[in-house]
Amino acid sequence: MTHLENVFLKNVLLYLPTLKDVGRFAQVSKSCEEAINTIYVNPYELTIHHSFDEIIPLFPNLQTFYVRRCPSRLYKITANDIPLIEVGGWNEQSKQTQVFNTKWFCSKIRKIRIDGYYCKKVIEKHPNYFIQLQELVVMNGIDINALIQLFELPTLKKVIIICSIGEFQLLSKSFDFNKHNQINFIIIFIITYSNTNILNQMDYNQFINCRFYTRTINKSTMNCPYLPILPYESQFLIDNCDMTIESDVFNKINEINEIIVKNNLQNILIKNVLNDYEGNRIDLTPLSIESLSIQDVEKQNVDIIIPPHLKSLIINSCKASIDISKCHLKKIIISNYQGKVMDIYDDKLEVFQNNSNEEVTWYHNNTLLKKNEIYVDTNKITSFKTGYIYYFININNNNNYNNNNNASKTIIFKCNDKEIKINEVYEFSFENKHLYCSLGNIQELDFGEYTFDSFNVTSGKIKYLKVKCNSIILTNVECDNLVTDDVCKRFNLINCTINTLTCGIVEHLNSSNSQITTINANKVMCFVGPNTRINTTNRLTIEETVNK
Repeated sequence: MTHLENVFLKNVLLYLPTLKDVGRFAQVSKSCEEAINTIYVNPYELTIHHSFDEIIPLFPNLQTFYVRRCPSRLYKITANDIPLIEVGGWNEQSKQTQVFNTKWFCSKIRKIRIDGYYCKKVIEKHPNYFIQLQELVVMNGIDINALIQLFELPTLKKVIIICSIGEFQLLSKSFDFNKHNQINFIIIFIITYSNTNILNQMDYNQFINCRFYTRTINKSTMNCPYLPILPYESQFLIDNCDMTIESDVFNKINEINEIIVKNNLQNILIKNVLNDYEGNRIDLTPLSIESLSIQDVEKQNVDIIIPPHLKSLIINSCKASIDISKCHLKKIIISNYQGKVMDIYDDKLEVFQNNSNEEVTWYHNNTLLKKNEIYVDTNKITSFKTGYIYYFININNNNNYNNNNNASKTIIFKCNDKEIKINEVYEFSFENKHLYCSLGNIQELDFGEYTFDSFNVTSGKIKYLKVKCNSIILTNVECDNLVTDDVCKRFNLINCTINTLTCGIVEHLNSSNSQITTINANKVMCFVGPNTRINTTNRLTIEETVNK
């Protein structure tokens, strides 16, 4: 039992990111202190935040030094007592290190996990320095010349390459895998091509010492086993998807679903449905998934049927028609969609984004709304974003619909228990208490019962506007009566005409090229007003005024 406790504590210790965390860990109990004193490898993230000199003295039994990043200068004496170095997921963004030009450092490396493009910069110069290298992991692109030089090292025992099929084909033409039978090669296919026709069927059996796995399902990889995402791969995933499916295997959708169920996959990407696709219907309903992304669908006159239990759908560059009529999604993101009108049900909806001018019909609580009308319930919807201009239509009024880029929409904005109907909306985005909109002629907007973190209106003619917010920005707005309650930290008016501004305390009021007829305020702590005219002020205390 004591041994299991020590193993558990060491597993916790390995994932502590800073030395401050390690210090707190040591103070928990004597068992935690013992784990630090007996562990053979340092926590994985420490070198991102601390130098070698700070880390090494804290772990007296260190045998392998785990490195994610190195200081620009590193002296041999710093790591004299370390027999081996393991480089994992090299994190060197801005400043390039010179440590790989140092023979004593490279000669201690037993295992290295590195970005393929960075591999060329740090390894190709001195491959003979890596005299103890046993395991190599190459991610996100490969450099053939650099890899071949490392493959010739007599100490190398295991190589993991994460690449596309095309990259492996090029590598296999330049390097004879079978002549290096002392190395166990693991090849993981993850990247798709824009044209699946260039992929030829490969005879995987010809590579005696290679094992092949895939995250991309097409004709060339259908028979390769799926390998779950490795912990260090997350930053290289395509759209955070577990697996990509291409159009040449849609006739094997049930077999694909078996792979999905067996590996408990939830995030799938459908990609590259090209014009040469022969079918007119893609039925994805058998897929047992929660999240689906659809990208680069060039084929028109194709209906894609979405699984009814899907929770998240992302569409990007799609000319086909997507049927979500049986779906009650939590998240939907649409960009460059050119298919038939989609039905949106909002009973479970939390995130909705439409980054271009696609038309949709909107159902609130299973009831079809009026033409050009949408219901944004902030009690459920946390993110709602639209492009300019956004179309809401009612399918029953299709014949009367006028595709006019200046057509306004109606937003029913529900905050707490209050519904606010906003007519003539041209642009509208709401996320995490931040509201951004472009409006037309509005009689009254009363947001007094909802506290925004930021409130930004880029255009509009409003008779009465009441808002409670820390940061208010109005641009090209005409308002007869503008009211803000409580304390507003920053209030910006740009090219605005305000008849009456009524506010409590404003920490910073910045007015540019604007006209304010009357200000009723308790206190304005700082006022900056270039080219701004104020006729009268009531109850106003301005502590600092700057007119530039």
